[in-house]
Order: sequence, then structure tokens, then C-alpha cells
Amino acid sequence: MHAEGSPGSAERKALPFPQEDKLLALADCDGHALPVEPIGLHAARAVLQALRDGAPGLDCDENTFLCLRYGETAHVACVSRQAAEQGGSEVLLKQRSLLGAVATRAKGEEAYRVSHLLVAEPVAGLACSVHVMVQQCSGDVVMAGWGELAHGQLLFHLHAVKRPGAVPLAIAGCLGGGHLDLTHAAAGSPDAVH
Repeated sequence: MHAEGSPGSAERKALPFPQEDKLLALADCDGHALPVEPIGLHAARAVLQALRDGAPGLDCDENTFLCLRYGETAHVACVSRQAAEQGGSEVLLKQRSLLGAVATRAKGEEAYRVSHLLVAEPVAGLACSVHVMVQQCSGDVVMAGWGELAHGQLLFHLHAVKRPGAVPLAIAGCLGGGHLDLTHAAAGSPDAVH
């Protein structure tokens, strides 16, 4: 789970956590909820193939896969077995860690592809806090937020990062005990594009 020596980490630089004013806020009354659901066996096999191709060495449990639909694209969150295990989140307080990846498939496409990495790093000076980032494979951070470790679980909240074409997006959830739960997922309207 440690980012150093992880799949493709040699060519990816550790990016700084974006400043808070670079995150797009999404009020509860703004935007619309995004559907989040488990995926079927056929889709899980396709996602596992994408992980073997795009993130070799990342060991993910298909039972934790969750699909978030945004527009006509399916985004499947895939967390590493180590990050999802009870107590696995404790290592997040010690070092920058690879939590998992996101595999995407647009409408009409046959195969999934690894599009993003999920990364966490300890927050200096805060005992149980981590920065959580969603990073494109090119290295750009597209979502960022904070996580708190409590009772062996990581409770997190993410926001889209301001950049050309970005839409306000908020995702919250819990990781641990062998499960990933997304408790909140919402996006702003397309006219809110930055």
C-alpha cells in the first residue's frame, strides 16, 4: 500500500495537497445526487483486467468495488485489500500510501481503463488526519479532501479541484473493516463548470 515502489510510482511525482481555496465547494442544496452501486460479476472481471493492465501489482478485492455513474461514464472505485482490511488504515498515518485506483468506462466502450489513483498521506501535526487525493494517471490532482482515522476506519470527504472544465463534485465515505461505503456523492450542474 506504500506509494513508493507501487505500480508506476517511479514516474509519478508526489504532488502537494491543493490549498483549500482551490477546492470547489458544493452546498447540500446544490447539484444532484450521483448513483452509487455495487457492480456485477461480468463488470468486476473487466475491472480486474483493467487493473492488471493499468496498475499491475495493485491487489484489490472485487467485493469492495463500487460504481459511481456520472453522465454516461461509469467510475469504479477499487481499493487495495490492505487499505480495506481492519486496521489497514493505521499505516496511512506513517507514510504516503496508494489506497487504490478508479477504473472508468464510457458509454459505448467495451473495456474499462485505469484512469485515476487514490492516494493518502499523513497531515503534519494532526494525529489522526490524512490528506486524500484522486490523481489522474498523468499526475494531475482532480479531487482532494481530508480523512480522519477512527476505530480502524478512514472517514473521508473529497471535493473537485478548481481547473478548466471542472464541475463541483463532492464524495464522502468510509473505508475499513473490509468494506468501502460511499455515503454521499453529488455533482453540480453543468453550468457550474470552471
